[in-house]
Amino acid sequence: MDNTITAVSGWALPPKWFAQVVASAFPGSQVQIIYPETPEMPEEAKILLCKYPADLYIGYSLGSLWLLKYKHLLPDTCIKALLAPILSFLKKDGLGGTTSETQLKYLSRSLKQGSDQSAAIKNFFSYSDLPFPEKMVEEIPDREILLRGLEFLETYQAKGEDAKNFLSIVGENDIFINGDLLKTHIPNLDIIQGVGHAPERLLQHLANRVKWKLHNS
Repeated sequence: MDNTITAVSGWALPPKWFAQVVASAFPGSQVQIIYPETPEMPEEAKILLCKYPADLYIGYSLGSLWLLKYKHLLPDTCIKALLAPILSFLKKDGLGGTTSETQLKYLSRSLKQGSDQSAAIKNFFSYSDLPFPEKMVEEIPDREILLRGLEFLETYQAKGEDAKNFLSIVGENDIFINGDLLKTHIPNLDIIQGVGHAPERLLQHLANRVKWKLHNS
């Protein structure tokens, strides 16, 4: 499959690492990575989505919420997918998120006050199954970008109907998402057994779905 893929990154991921993970699931494809630096800004979204046109758009975690916000900028002919989809990151909204406001504010405070931002990142990821090589922790975006990402996760929410034209995939053991609750909002959601928040197996499942979809289109 020699297609172009634009993948929108999750929060605090090294873009180079995420590109490698996507490329390994879709060998032979041209992979482009978007890491939104100011996710709430439509102007940035327009520039990035014009710069990186694709046959397949993938939004992972925070990237899924970003793609839902700017879905009107995507071409009708492309395939669109959400991995570990977020309608709202916060538990209080009842849209599948499992994170409390207290947890999110603690993480923001740790980033603002700590002299070593990598310590806050490592602490955050220690609660999930999202390991990337330790040496790449220096390649994650800088503090201000990370804080704007957290603010986006705290303030923006999408509706389940926004995802109706997307393939949506979540792991049943995702620590940040209640898959059963999310499925009440996204009925076509695939819940993958034995899988958590990390993107590798979600991408493999998507690769199988996309091949089937292309074959039958």
